[in-house]
Amino acid sequence: MFGLIIAVILSLEADFVQTKTVAMLAEPQISTGHMVYRAPDYMQWAYTSPQTVVWEINGDKSNVNEQIQKLLRMIMSSIAGNNADDPKLQRESKRMFRSVNVIMDEQNNTARRVELIEKNGDTTVIEFSNVVTQ
Repeated sequence: MFGLIIAVILSLEADFVQTKTVAMLAEPQISTGHMVYRAPDYMQWAYTSPQTVVWEINGDKSNVNEQIQKLLRMIMSSIAGNNADDPKLQRESKRMFRSVNVIMDEQNNTARRVELIEKNGDTTVIEFSNVVTQ
């Protein structure tokens, strides 16, 4: 019998480019940054351009509002491989987005690109590079 081998990610760091397309704006908004995840519940999402903003969750402590916390916890759960099994996260995702598309990098089994389509049709595309896992 063949078994499924699931790699446990203890930490992940990556650079990202985030492109937000809003119907009311003529041009997409492009941001760049760096993210850090450490199991089981640490996440830092740091924008470096066009302005510096750092969102962070460390266990129950956070420097962001409830909506951003939910989004960061969904990302953490996805990295840890828990998203598919968590009904609460699935409901929250369906409440926030019309569609979530994740394109995986087959070499390191991490997300290469995430496409978030909001209920109103606005989109956010996040592309990851320089991914380092442990």
